[in-house]
Amino acid sequence: MGQAVDVHRLHFAFTITFHYIFPQLTMGLALLLVYLKTKALRTGDEHYNRAARFWARIFGINLPSALSPASRWNFSSGRTGRRFKTAGGVIGQTLAMEGVFSFFLESSFLGLFLFGEKKLGRMGHWWSAFLVFLGSWLSGYLIVATDAWMQHPTGYRFGVNGAIELSSFWDLLLNKWGAVAVRTYDAGRRANRLLRHGRGRGFLFADEAR
Repeated sequence: MGQAVDVHRLHFAFTITFHYIFPQLTMGLALLLVYLKTKALRTGDEHYNRAARFWARIFGINLPSALSPASRWNFSSGRTGRRFKTAGGVIGQTLAMEGVFSFFLESSFLGLFLFGEKKLGRMGHWWSAFLVFLGSWLSGYLIVATDAWMQHPTGYRFGVNGAIELSSFWDLLLNKWGAVAVRTYDAGRRANRLLRHGRGRGFLFADEAR
């Protein structure tokens, strides 16, 4: 039995580590899209629009890459932390908000950004980029808030049968450990910079090879 649990824990560690890479890129790319569309609006330079379209395609590839291990994460956490299910009434709040609000906001407006530029117009396309950014960063914060509660539980009480219940929604959402989100956002910015530098270097090598 112990050996099986160890294997499950190893699988969970691999899944969560692999998953964590892609949301960082998503948050960094979302910020880049807003920057590029803002520059395009202010300067009228089509170069920024072309760059935004290019990186939006990378974003569109990266997003499902982040979601695939996320679905496995749910099963892994259930296998390795069955006793933790008593806290579902608390962490289920932030996880549900992340899925229902943040993810749908991000994915819906990403679709509009990718395929609706001509119909949305310049300002509508900018707003779609901003809402993709908002959904991406809100998603990151809600996940960090969930982890913050796991490290420093606040705003809860014990109900019947020992189940953990939410007593203060704002204590859950504004947990002081949630400040770690700042480092998460910075990691997203740095991951995006690394991706851009690597892709740019690839273009340079391709040009030199010709």
